[in-house]
Amino acid sequence: MNFAAAAAAAAGGATTVDEALTAIAPSGRYYNPVVMSFIRDDWIQQQLHLRQAAYTAFQRTRVVAGTWNVNAKKPLADDAAKLLQWLLPPSGGAGLLPDVVALGLQEIVDLNAVNVVVNSTLSSQRSAAWEEAVLAALNSVSPAQQYKVVMEKHLVGILLLVFVKVEHAAFIRDVRGATAGVGIMGVMGNKGGVAVRLNLYDSTLCFVCAHLAAHRENVAGRNADYLSILSKIEFRDSDSDSWGADTRQLSGEPAILNHDFVFWLGDLNYRIADDVPVDVVFQHAESGGFKELLQRDQLTLERKRGRAFRGFKEGAITFPPTYKYQAGTAQYEKRPEKKLRAPAWCDRVLWRAKHAEHVALLCYAAVHALDLSDHKPVHAAFEVQVRHQVEAKKAQVVREIMLQLDKWENENMPRVRLTQSDGAPLSSGLLGFARLKFGVDQTRTLCVENTGVVVAHFRFIPKLDDAELCKPWLAVAPAFGMIPPKERVAIRVTAHVDEATAHALAGGDESLDDTMILRVENGRDYFLVVSGQYDNSCFGNSLEQLVRSAQPARQTRPPAPPAAGVFRVADDAAPASSPHQIPKELWRMANDLFQHFLDERNLFVEAGDKREVLLLREALDTGSPFPRHSAHSAAELLLAWLQSLRQSVVPDAVLAAALEAGGGHLAHASRALLDALPPVRFNVLVYLVSFLKEVLKHQSANKLTPEKLAFVFARGLVSPYRAPRALLHPAATGAATAVAASNQSSVLPEEKLRRSARELEAAQSSAAQRAEAMEKLLLHLITTNAQ
Repeated sequence: MNFAAAAAAAAGGATTVDEALTAIAPSGRYYNPVVMSFIRDDWIQQQLHLRQAAYTAFQRTRVVAGTWNVNAKKPLADDAAKLLQWLLPPSGGAGLLPDVVALGLQEIVDLNAVNVVVNSTLSSQRSAAWEEAVLAALNSVSPAQQYKVVMEKHLVGILLLVFVKVEHAAFIRDVRGATAGVGIMGVMGNKGGVAVRLNLYDSTLCFVCAHLAAHRENVAGRNADYLSILSKIEFRDSDSDSWGADTRQLSGEPAILNHDFVFWLGDLNYRIADDVPVDVVFQHAESGGFKELLQRDQLTLERKRGRAFRGFKEGAITFPPTYKYQAGTAQYEKRPEKKLRAPAWCDRVLWRAKHAEHVALLCYAAVHALDLSDHKPVHAAFEVQVRHQVEAKKAQVVREIMLQLDKWENENMPRVRLTQSDGAPLSSGLLGFARLKFGVDQTRTLCVENTGVVVAHFRFIPKLDDAELCKPWLAVAPAFGMIPPKERVAIRVTAHVDEATAHALAGGDESLDDTMILRVENGRDYFLVVSGQYDNSCFGNSLEQLVRSAQPARQTRPPAPPAAGVFRVADDAAPASSPHQIPKELWRMANDLFQHFLDERNLFVEAGDKREVLLLREALDTGSPFPRHSAHSAAELLLAWLQSLRQSVVPDAVLAAALEAGGGHLAHASRALLDALPPVRFNVLVYLVSFLKEVLKHQSANKLTPEKLAFVFARGLVSPYRAPRALLHPAATGAATAVAASNQSSVLPEEKLRRSARELEAAQSSAAQRAEAMEKLLLHLITTNAQ
């Protein structure tokens, strides 16, 4: 039953949403039986999950997971027999065919600029070719045991295929796929992850295929890519009714890990530690000295240190390193005209299970007969214990849970006590956040303890005449819940100053204070007064404010927007009364890149180190020297700053007027754009164009093109599309809002989300059009001498 139906039922048969809400609560402050029923059912489901061993049986299921970096090669018609060596482990046969086959491929297309920027038609065509070849090979083994595709999901060069025996197809449900790019600005898809999740009988399985950062020394980049994929992947419900979503997704655990079995495979790119000379690596790899190499295997070391793949397992490696081979041979690549790469186990299969005893590894090996790529494919075979629910036993457990719940609810009214994380009473109701920084979460934890003898249902509710639980810079989790007697729940209140909040603070339109209301159903309301202190930043600020101050942003308060200043050469030591030509922060970032990094390959295309970017941003805000950092971190800092500005360098109205004045001629439109820009924005745009021309003087080393730079920088010069919080996390936000909602609006939360989604789809399309138009103008400016 969805929210509207439940509301109507609770209202005694009302036929419309308005009638239902009015019948339930004419006063506007009410005891809502619909909400109570939802929270109660959610808790019952949690208890059922905890006691599932009492009503489940298990069956053995064979799963094969494989990975292969195919180096942009297409499947060959005469490779079907060889493919089976990858799809079916050596112990396989017609009688032991796997029940589920999950295959991850990387680099199914060349990772050139066109393919990386967009998920091209070629990627779809190549995905279809591999799917057809693999399915044909699987179905060639036994006419009595055929397979079908569960899902195909790809992201540029990364492809994940999941197949299942036809006999199990009827017992597969809730199949969903998701992708996560880890390139700069979340756009570039040269690296990232693809995931598919499904329910097989009553167990949940998740398969992840990843292609992580390259280069032997870039261990931190690979760790960061893993964590980014883990946090970004979200499996969206195909049903827009968020009340029908699995409530376990509201737990805060990453979506990937919220499964009974997780299989993570791919070209993870971990190498042998760079303290082992290349010639020594070759010697051990070719002589079978794997033990010595595995002691310095980066993935093994990072897992032991807890930096990546915590909780995952991997089988013993008894096969030679799978990279880098001379294509078409079983020999490592040593040709003098090729760059010498130390052999490594780049291609891996790992797994994680909620119950370790429910997984047995049968085989973990590489397949050396397949030689069309410079990688060798790897596969792993598992036997997993898949759950079946016994309905009669489940009904008995439900009855026992309901009897206990009824006893608690009939004894008395709920009573709770609020304490701080250290156990001190929260008598004042005050929560403070000191020194909030732009883009950095800060979390305070409070505990709600049920001191009574009955179950306590709690939820945060909006203030009178408000629609949201709190201001946008705050988030609370969980926003609702159920606490059995003598137990407690930890509630995390997180403050986060994003671009929108920083813009409002810079303009004097927002203050970091709010009051949140915690309601205990059938009990009292608790008021939490939240305040924050913001460390001012050049991020989220306006160009006009930045050029008027000679002090670092941290030492200033946001002033009123100043008048445009005289165009002159900027100097960090200039007094505040003499505006700079451009923000000193822009000069520092561009000068850092100019002095040290213009020869860096793929500058502005590859992502930087997130920790380095945070440290660079802090140095920029405080005026302190930049810490040691990489070129890509410096480049990402500049692009992030441009996108964060309170008003874009090129206002929407100016861009539209320039395009109209240009009449389809880029030269005329570019001139009209420069003529119409206010002085500060003119200076910034001209400075950036000059800087990009300097970058292109080094294109023989950095491999950049005018088209790449125009694509990346255009999206920082015009106002971007920013999705509201409700659309970034629709399942959690929608359910929390529905639980907390008052009846002051006749529009239900799911209806509001659908309406907002339509409006924001139009906004997203408009932002894309602005970016494309600016890209053309910027390309013209940086490829011509006239300005």
